[in-house]
Amino acid sequence: MSTIVVTFSQDQGLTATFGGVVYTRRSGSSGSTWIYDSPPNPPSVPNNSFQNQSTLTGLSIPNSVTSIGNSAFLNCPNLTGSLTIPNRVKTIGSGAFYGCSGFTGSLVIPDSVTTIGSNAFNSCSGFNGSLTIGNNVTTINESTFENCSGFIGTLTIGNSVTTMGFRAFENCSGFTGSLTLPNSVTTIGNNAFGFCLGFTSLTIGTNVQTIGQAAFFNCSGFTGSLTIPNSVTTIGINAFYNCSGFTGSLTIPNSVTTIGNNAFYGCSGFTGSLVIPNSVVTIGNNAFNSCSGFTGSLTIGNSVTTIGIEAF
Repeated sequence: MSTIVVTFSQDQGLTATFGGVVYTRRSGSSGSTWIYDSPPNPPSVPNNSFQNQSTLTGLSIPNSVTSIGNSAFLNCPNLTGSLTIPNRVKTIGSGAFYGCSGFTGSLVIPDSVTTIGSNAFNSCSGFNGSLTIGNNVTTINESTFENCSGFIGTLTIGNSVTTMGFRAFENCSGFTGSLTLPNSVTTIGNNAFGFCLGFTSLTIGTNVQTIGQAAFFNCSGFTGSLTIPNSVTTIGINAFYNCSGFTGSLTIPNSVTTIGNNAFYGCSGFTGSLVIPNSVVTIGNNAFNSCSGFTGSLTIGNSVTTIGIEAF
């Protein structure tokens, strides 16, 4: 296949123009199946090409394509079947597949991709398999996979990702198994994994410096112990709010200086002793409120100057 092939449920005419590109109707199209081809070997899908095309039902992208533009398929809810990103694509634009809720199966972002724009797959709630992000993506931008609640398998994050953006995976409640953030990650943005209820364990890579506000808000499925790596300096407000499933120890390293308000509020499953290291200066309001499972001693480091209201 050397053309972009799109299928509509209604006739678009003998030729139709999308994103400045003229598509030609195939002979034999009829009824509820109208198939159109782009010119051969297209290098890209231009910005806004099929935005709001509610009668678009099928899509096949050839290997010649290296970029999928901003909002290229935004709000095409009747696109169905699996989505295959060719292994020459380097860039997936902002909002490229936003609201394409009819896609099913797993999604693989190939190693050729270096950039995925904000909201690229937001509200693609029909995917019902696993998600694999290739090894050359460096940033998961704002809301890239937000509201992709149908994924029910594992999430595999490539080893070049440095930043998990604001709401990158918020409300991806169906993911199961372990969540492993590779050692390349330095920043976990605000709300990055909020309401990801299905994950059962969490491993944070050794180079994370900031755990943002509400980064793991209400991720109640996590079990076992939690070790914060010794690169982290800030645990944000609501970072682990209501992560009530943790059942082991909580280890906070000597690199952390700030534990934000409600950071571990409602983490009732932690057991054993709690040690606040000497590096910590501020413990926010309600930081450990309702952490009723601790059964050992509480040790507060000698650098703490502020303990917030109902911190414990």
